[in-house]
Amino acid sequence: MPGPANATGRASFAVAQGTFDVNRATLEVFLLRPGKAPLLLSGGAFRQDSEVTELASDSWMISQEGNQYRVDIKVEDDRLRVSIQASRPASLRWPRLQTDIRAYAIPFGEGSYIPANDPGWLNWLVKRYSGGQLLGELSMPFWTQLHEDLSVTWIVETPFDTLFSIKRVKNTAVPQLQHDFNRLAPDAPFVISIAPGPAQPLYGAGLYRKWLKSNGQFVSLTDKIRAVPQTALLGGAPHIYVWDAGPLKTTDVLNWASFITAFDRARRTPGHLAASLWASFDPQTRSVFDMSLSSTRSRLRMVSPFNQLQLVRAINQGMRQVVAVPAKEPLDGGHDPAGEVLWGQAARTQLVEAFGPYLLPAERWGGGLSVDTVNALKQAGLTRAWLGAKDWLDAFWHPQAVALAKQAGFLVAVYDNYADAHAPAEPETWAAAQMGANLASAGQHDASGASSKGFNGIGVFANPREAQDYARQRIKAVADAAGLNSYFLDVDAAVTAQADYTPGRETSESENARVIARRLDYPGESLGLVTGSEGAVSPFAANIAYSHGIATQPFDWTDPDMSGNQQSPFFVGQYWPPETPTLFFKTVPIERQLATYVRSWKYRLPLYQMVLHDSLVSTHHWAYPSLKFSNEQQNTALLQLLYMTPPMYHLNAAVLERDLPFIAAYNEVFSPLHQRLFTQALVDFQVLSADRSLQRTVFDDGTRITVNFNPDKAQSADAMQFAPMSASVQIPGEKDRIIMIAEMFKATRLAQP
Repeated sequence: MPGPANATGRASFAVAQGTFDVNRATLEVFLLRPGKAPLLLSGGAFRQDSEVTELASDSWMISQEGNQYRVDIKVEDDRLRVSIQASRPASLRWPRLQTDIRAYAIPFGEGSYIPANDPGWLNWLVKRYSGGQLLGELSMPFWTQLHEDLSVTWIVETPFDTLFSIKRVKNTAVPQLQHDFNRLAPDAPFVISIAPGPAQPLYGAGLYRKWLKSNGQFVSLTDKIRAVPQTALLGGAPHIYVWDAGPLKTTDVLNWASFITAFDRARRTPGHLAASLWASFDPQTRSVFDMSLSSTRSRLRMVSPFNQLQLVRAINQGMRQVVAVPAKEPLDGGHDPAGEVLWGQAARTQLVEAFGPYLLPAERWGGGLSVDTVNALKQAGLTRAWLGAKDWLDAFWHPQAVALAKQAGFLVAVYDNYADAHAPAEPETWAAAQMGANLASAGQHDASGASSKGFNGIGVFANPREAQDYARQRIKAVADAAGLNSYFLDVDAAVTAQADYTPGRETSESENARVIARRLDYPGESLGLVTGSEGAVSPFAANIAYSHGIATQPFDWTDPDMSGNQQSPFFVGQYWPPETPTLFFKTVPIERQLATYVRSWKYRLPLYQMVLHDSLVSTHHWAYPSLKFSNEQQNTALLQLLYMTPPMYHLNAAVLERDLPFIAAYNEVFSPLHQRLFTQALVDFQVLSADRSLQRTVFDDGTRITVNFNPDKAQSADAMQFAPMSASVQIPGEKDRIIMIAEMFKATRLAQP
């Protein structure tokens, strides 16, 4: 490999690992070490014949193609800090990494250990990371490259306006950055730090954690608990989305034959609720009703479960037509949370008056966020849980369940979203995306003037600044009406911060990010709610207490069998039926090769937990709950123990009997540990076997968790034996504990195929 040219146009900067040698004209960077060949870290971004004007020994101007780039370089904490500013809008591709790299540690979600020249990994990375926002593609804006005898970590201190991709260079995976200097942030520098260190894949995580702290961007969970005391309830809590399409579920009807018969008699009585509901039924529902009525006159006097479900759906939908929502405190978008609470009361009253003898007590209605669900969790031994209603109407309509859950020590939240804005007449809309016509027309535009489409190409991404007042108004209205103690804001912490070039409301990416951060702050600071969001890229970690989407990030869209082929055994499912959508409730296998890249313990690194474990609680994305993939369930359970990240489940009345035995058994071992460790820093991670199947984490209080992922054989380390598919927990001053995951699955009828 060539060394640095012997030219006067170079600058040298000494650090503990050697000396950085920088070509002033091109920004080519070498690391020089005594007795070692020069190591080329980055090729140049500019031509060698660029005009250079020296301002100081560590500062100069590069002139190229009518643009002037100011370069300022200094050494901070043994890192080379490179700051670049442009006089005019321009794109800059730098650094330009080289190919003599053995492996990478990259924070794709939780973090991955990636052999640089592995053909499978190379093909996956090039396909998956073809180019996207740096924040979003990475959960934290740094990566570490591993050489034979040292590591080099690149920290992007100013991660906005920057694209990240992986390119194939000489059959090696090479990360690339493209930074856009633009007119919305004309003075914003592009700042990267380069830090050489020992050849350890986790070294960069420690550096980045230190950088966050030194720049005031790290807030501990201990401090968050001090600010919002109920944040402590996250300790030991599984995260459970509860599903319903209420207000009634099929088992709220005590005797279907008697109910159908009574309904049939009453529908002929003018003014009776049954008559009004019958008028709302479509022809297909009426046909189902007639068939069900006929079946009640047979010897078995029964209504099939399928017909029960069709009729309950029709009754629930009919009640929305028959009972008007009283106008209490209406909001743009057709929402009135306080009015919905009154609607729930009125609907229950009318149903009880019309059909009371045939129904369970009204306080027990509903299959998701219901009194029965909360009681089932309590009886299973759960003393902590985060419950997320898939629809805020469930919380409005079931106040007894919300109150009982909070009394049990649970956090209760609803889903909300202020990124997407839909027109009032949009047929494929959802409730949270309805924010009124004004915000539906406040979509962002890129530099070319093109509108920024919303999720799945529907509607627009609303300018965060334009949506801010409405968001605060609606969050408060929803939280107050539902009596919540937690709140979940979709998308925000996953970074939808985009530059908006719309005339009259131009906003840079970093400005929009600051607005989103304030939106994330609002539920906790103003309402005392334990706030979470999707993804939680590191710049937003300080603003929330929990996140969904780090332990497992969205990936099924990369595989046509998983995302679109309904005949494939790998098809993840769809948003149907509404009570138990298969996307969330169906268990499927994951193709082994794909699992290697997105879930495998062999290539996973706890980079995110090393940086942020004691700052926020992170778990899976809701589309990939802990039991989703049948051939990865046990590995997932072990990884959760190893990293101390809570499980995620989807529940309603239909699956409680199937899933609750395992949830209870796992909770018995996980919850006490997590309550102890969720505010502790993860301080060390060790791979103890050549095949990487024996791994250990160490927490700040000295607790060690050792996991053997090998399904077939015990393994040894430190004169100890570790059983197959087990976790060993060593807490200072306490007796060691062994958790046999495979046996737990077998005992609870969730044995992995």
